[in-house]
Amino acid sequence: RPITKALQKQFAKESLLIVEMSVAKELGMTLTRLRSEITFAELQLWVLFFNHQNEMQEKAMKDAKRRR
Repeated sequence: RPITKALQKQFAKESLLIVEMSVAKELGMTLTRLRSEITFAELQLWVLFFNHQNEMQEKAMKDAKRRR
């Protein structure tokens, strides 16, 4: 089944919501407060930060497995 434009749009919206909720949780904010206090550019920086953290965590796990 091909991915429709509507499905892509829905996924993009939900992905943004997931990012917003992750950042709000990290900062101890409500979603409403987060949306009123940070810019979209700052939200993008948080995405980069989370991606970097995930990459470092994966690298540490791979390094630990190699040492066994």
